[in-house]
Amino acid sequence: MKKIFTLMIACMAFSLPHAQEYSQVQQLINRQFPFLKGKVQFRKTTIKDKGDTFRLYQHGRSLVIEASTVSAAAYGVNYYLKNYAHMSLSHYGDNVRAITQLPAVTDTVSVNTPFQIRYALNYCTYNYTYSFYNWNDWERELDWMALNGINTMLAPIGTEKIWQKMLTSLGYTDSEIRAYIPGPGFNAWWLMGNMEGWGGPVSDGMINKWGLLQQKIIKRMKELGIQPVLQAFTGLVPDNLAVKYPKAKIVRQGKWAGGFQRPAFLAPSDSLFIKMARQYYTEMQTLYGKDIQYFGGDLFHEGGKATGIDVPEAAGDIQKIMQQYYPGSIWVLQGWQDNPRKELLAGLKKENVLILDLKGEEFNEWESRNGFEGTPYIWGSVNDWGGKITMIGDLKRLVTEPQRAYRSPQGKWMKGIGIIPESITANPVAFDLALQTAWSEPGADMDNVIKRYISYRYGAYNKDVYEGWKLLLNSLYGVPDSKGAEAIFCARPSENVTNTSTWGSDSTQYDAQKPVQALRLFRKAAVQFQGSVTFKVDMVDLARQVMSNQGRVVYVDCMKAYKAKDIKAYQKWRDLFLQMIRLQNELLNTEPNFMLGTWLKQARAFGITPDDKKLCEWNARAQITYWGPDYNPKTDLHEYANKEWGGMLGSFYLHRWQMFFNELDSRLKGQRSKTVDYFTVEKNWARQQNAYPTKGTGNFLTEADRVIKLISQ
Repeated sequence: MKKIFTLMIACMAFSLPHAQEYSQVQQLINRQFPFLKGKVQFRKTTIKDKGDTFRLYQHGRSLVIEASTVSAAAYGVNYYLKNYAHMSLSHYGDNVRAITQLPAVTDTVSVNTPFQIRYALNYCTYNYTYSFYNWNDWERELDWMALNGINTMLAPIGTEKIWQKMLTSLGYTDSEIRAYIPGPGFNAWWLMGNMEGWGGPVSDGMINKWGLLQQKIIKRMKELGIQPVLQAFTGLVPDNLAVKYPKAKIVRQGKWAGGFQRPAFLAPSDSLFIKMARQYYTEMQTLYGKDIQYFGGDLFHEGGKATGIDVPEAAGDIQKIMQQYYPGSIWVLQGWQDNPRKELLAGLKKENVLILDLKGEEFNEWESRNGFEGTPYIWGSVNDWGGKITMIGDLKRLVTEPQRAYRSPQGKWMKGIGIIPESITANPVAFDLALQTAWSEPGADMDNVIKRYISYRYGAYNKDVYEGWKLLLNSLYGVPDSKGAEAIFCARPSENVTNTSTWGSDSTQYDAQKPVQALRLFRKAAVQFQGSVTFKVDMVDLARQVMSNQGRVVYVDCMKAYKAKDIKAYQKWRDLFLQMIRLQNELLNTEPNFMLGTWLKQARAFGITPDDKKLCEWNARAQITYWGPDYNPKTDLHEYANKEWGGMLGSFYLHRWQMFFNELDSRLKGQRSKTVDYFTVEKNWARQQNAYPTKGTGNFLTEADRVIKLISQ
């Protein structure tokens, strides 16, 4: 008995430090998978490997995860749940169920990643997805990031508080400061140097809320082994600083997309830059800490002017002052269009730079630019533009191209893999597979990839669903995400609609019948997956995509009939098109993930005062419709963030199309008709404050059956 007791004490002494080291992963388990509480042990691995690693094995009734880092330990939990318990979390539904006995790990399983960095997020994600996230939302989001192996993540919230303090010290009035800081739906483009002030003015309460939220986010990120990427001071300043400091070397940057005023650029060689940088980083250290390793912030993003600026020298000066306050820190730059410019990189110490190759799912910038002129970089993928509700993406490329890049001559500069979406909600499969690839998963055998995905996405394998997914792989999930046409239902009406948003595709560049066949196969499998949240979400999404594709066909037929003055055919296609919008609305109203009310409720809840709530709701509505600015009816960004949502279709989009067809009806009757001012309609809708449902209604299978019947006619 004494020997047993001594052995127990020894075991406790051995395991306690490891339990403490991974205590935050245990807390994650308690939050997301309470049925695992007390059933998972963590230990620090002694295996020396090039990158993060973990091992799984059984010890009695417990699962043991030996891991090299907190990030690897969290990913190990997710790996076990997917591969052994067939469970998963996603932004579009969770497949999680309580179990009393853990599925056994019969042999020791070892997994590692050669990639030092697993990166997440685009500036745009902070508005198209996170604009109105509260702490509960962030707690869940950071758990998802950790479970998926993310160890470096963009985190620019709270920059507003730094600017408020800094501009006050420069003599700016309260109203001038608020004219510079944007509203909660548009912070991203301010941080990227595209605009200033739009969507505001925000209150002190809102600015303080962002600051406090950021402090919580950074603390939790570090606990979960995730390095935050904060916003650097890069010399982007209010445009009117040139008026207040006429002797300073300031290059005004002009306008961006549709007429937004861009921040100006203050030359780092100017003494005012030194003064502002000193205060910026001092305030940052006070608010968010002195141990930040990564900083974001781009110069001349999507245009901009460097007139009279020695770009290499300016870039070097920005980096030097960053190093002065945060020694050893890394400047994270977006690889997008011609950014970062070659001359900018020429002025930097490459060991303190990280390039995000944003659009690796379609282009090979890392290859054509020879590893961005020999600079450490991340192979990244966007996968979702503007938060549009579209099933699209080249899944095979996502799981094979990063490995090709790593094995290439440019692989010596490749530091990791990242997901850099403008929104992180649609297409959960794309984010899932992209992040698994960092851990030598899932491989090039797409049949096995999809079989495994089905099992952990829905909880069980099903042959019909597998055959459906194969059809999707060879259609909408087999082309780059820029090749799928957006929903024409969401377009600003005209007689010649091609692309819904300015940069959207004008055609469906895959066989649109394959998703139809896949929908029928999913319908056959529905009996097995009764009660599955994830199956419901995916089937609703697939039915929506099928209807959306068919809507484009019906629109074309309708316009042909109208231009031919074939009134009977025109009326037939017109009525069918409007019927499809109504049916799409009813289908999507069965699932809260696809409902306008969910977004608007979140926006109102984020505001503190009644005025804040009103501003937040207007930001939410404007962003998904005309976007802005208020004075330009032809703004490049209208419909850029269009949303094929229940409530949105039934009110906003249906109303616009009805007005359009009323105008055409009058013309066909030879009557005078006033051209609809859609811009005014859109702005008026954005100012409304009526509520929309947030709970699903109706039966999704009934609505899916109606979709199948309609497209079969």
